[in-house]
Amino acid sequence: METIVIVFLLALIALIFIYAYYDRFKREKMGKDPAKYIEGLKALLNSQDDLAFSKFREAVAEDSDNVDAYVRIGNILRKYGKSDKALQVHKDLTIRHGLTIEDKKIILSALADDFLAQGDSESALTAANELLSLDEDNRWAVEKLLEIYTQLENWEEAYNFKGKLIKLDGGKSNSSLAIYKFLQGEKLYNEKEYHRARILFKEAIGIDTHCVPAYIYIGDSYLAENREENAVVFWRKLIKEVPAASHFVLGKLKRALFDLGKFGEISSICLEILGVSPKNLAARLILAEFNYKKGEYSIAVEHLTAATDDHPDSYLPILDLAKLYLTIGDKKKLGELINRLEERRESVENEYHCNRCGHKSKIPKWLCPSCKAVDSFIV
Repeated sequence: METIVIVFLLALIALIFIYAYYDRFKREKMGKDPAKYIEGLKALLNSQDDLAFSKFREAVAEDSDNVDAYVRIGNILRKYGKSDKALQVHKDLTIRHGLTIEDKKIILSALADDFLAQGDSESALTAANELLSLDEDNRWAVEKLLEIYTQLENWEEAYNFKGKLIKLDGGKSNSSLAIYKFLQGEKLYNEKEYHRARILFKEAIGIDTHCVPAYIYIGDSYLAENREENAVVFWRKLIKEVPAASHFVLGKLKRALFDLGKFGEISSICLEILGVSPKNLAARLILAEFNYKKGEYSIAVEHLTAATDDHPDSYLPILDLAKLYLTIGDKKKLGELINRLEERRESVENEYHCNRCGHKSKIPKWLCPSCKAVDSFIV
């Protein structure tokens, strides 16, 4: 009898414990209401960062397993200049047990941005590479690694990740890859490793026959070695392949041909350019100069007049016309020209700027010195 009573009491106690555990579990589950988290997401979408931050804090107070909410709290801290606190928030998440692959991916992406905000490129690379090891086709990780290697001017790795990015996009066009091969060569060119640089420049042209800077620098490298005839060959190849880019090399080509005793060839080259690009200013000006030096003033005037009509914002053809009218003593034409010049707005000739950050340069750049954007300069 006593045994039955004891068994009954033990069963009753067990039931009480089971009920208490179930009641606590039920209350905890009911407490994990996603409403605050959803409100935080809505606030972020509406650019209400303060409200989003508050809602995410409420969300993690109710559900400490909401990893995404913690990540977003850190991201907001970083956005407002508190990258050290953001880094601590995200680092604390990495020591949690039971993280899913998706949890690890969003934490690693946040860490990469935290490290970059702290100026720690090496740690950012480690985080992004770890993310890529979890998901080899993760576009965000590939783009981030490309960005970091570009900032570090590590063109070999940048080239590799640009290639991977193109592959992820279906590999339809490799033309944008050529500029990274060129930048590898430019680094060697700046170190006066001209032969090795040319190998990479030619590889860039092999990737994209319209890779303008590769042609320019091949010619420049030959010129640096006093091989003017070789330089002329590649500058002429550029003109034939990309006539619109001829202004980059026509001045150099003119001087090289003069030194080689072949200045007369510049006329046929310019006429070829104008045949496919009638408004090419550089070709028109050099052709006018050629006619001027031969004493063919009327032909020179025709070219310069055409240039002023085609390029109303440029002062170069006007200056050349003024010089010509002074030479032939035509004061009436000179006066008319000065009046036209006064009517024109001021402009800066051959000024290039980055289409990402607006940085300006008198010479073309294929890597923005300000924001490190690649191939972003436009006239």
